[in-house]
Amino acid sequence: MPIIFVIALGLAGILNNLQAEEVRPENFGQQTILYHIAKTGELFLEEDRSQEITEGPLKEDGSPKSYLAGEALTQAEAVEKTDEGIDTLVTTTGDEAALISPEITDPETVVKSRDKILDYVVQVGDTLSTIAQKFNLNTNTLLWENNLNYYSLIKPGQTLKILPVNGLSYKIQKGDTLSKVAKKYQGEVNKIIEFNKLASAADIQIGQTVIIPDGKEQIVYAPVATASIKNIFTPAPASNSQLLWPTNSHRITQYFKWLHSGLDIGNKTGQPIYAAESGIIEKAGWNNGGYGYFVIINHGGGLQTLYAHQSKIYVKTGQNVARGDIIGAIGSTGRSTGPHLHFEVRTNGVRVNPLNYIR
Repeated sequence: MPIIFVIALGLAGILNNLQAEEVRPENFGQQTILYHIAKTGELFLEEDRSQEITEGPLKEDGSPKSYLAGEALTQAEAVEKTDEGIDTLVTTTGDEAALISPEITDPETVVKSRDKILDYVVQVGDTLSTIAQKFNLNTNTLLWENNLNYYSLIKPGQTLKILPVNGLSYKIQKGDTLSKVAKKYQGEVNKIIEFNKLASAADIQIGQTVIIPDGKEQIVYAPVATASIKNIFTPAPASNSQLLWPTNSHRITQYFKWLHSGLDIGNKTGQPIYAAESGIIEKAGWNNGGYGYFVIINHGGGLQTLYAHQSKIYVKTGQNVARGDIIGAIGSTGRSTGPHLHFEVRTNGVRVNPLNYIR
């Protein structure tokens, strides 16, 4: 009886200790009665819990809570970082074979401009204007270098000379100086020296071909007699050099006649107006007499052309223009019944029939 009482008292003490101690995951097995009875602990093989992952609250590590919040990159910061790590991009496979064929452009090809005259063989579908555009030249440059005019026909297989810049080429003659050549073709001595890599203005020889950047071919007109009063509206004789049709439409809405001093060509607003020949802009602006926005070009030799009712003017007084340059846009300004170009030809101040000069 005393032995049973002692055992019961011991068990009660152990149970009381178990209730008093905090139970932790790592010593859960050690709080059982069986563990305390087996004092050596040999009945328990402790598990290795060092790799055990326990869920808990997320720690504050500085990462953004929202990619729209202030901690995230701004758009500007993101742009600045677009080239980070570019060296790590893989463009080849393990055996060094290219995944994508790289496009390599020689910087010399892009930056360095051409400085030599080259030959171009006309292809099917080519026109003078498309060839000029292909080489970033104006059409006049192409015409002058190949002794052509706006009415010339070209055909596939024909070879054309292509200048490296707008202007013309000139073969030095006996008695020439660079100053005379520049003045004759409206060029600049310094530009000629620089482009042709001359040591000085005296560094030229007879027979040498030089390129005159932005030069212009001389236009020679036959003298035109002053018309008498009774012949003001009499058709003038055709010029030795035809003028260029001044727009891209050939729809004549009103002819040259009594009380109508020019040719009206119907077209859409905004379509180009071309200089009928090279010359100097004598007037460009607004006219209260009915022309609206207008331009007058002085071609020399007493010849002038007028372009009226423009919606826009692209030139200014005193400016040099070449044949075919766009000087304005079709409109209906001034006294006008609709979009069209009013085109006049004047010889020594007398208005004459434009059709005698442009076709």
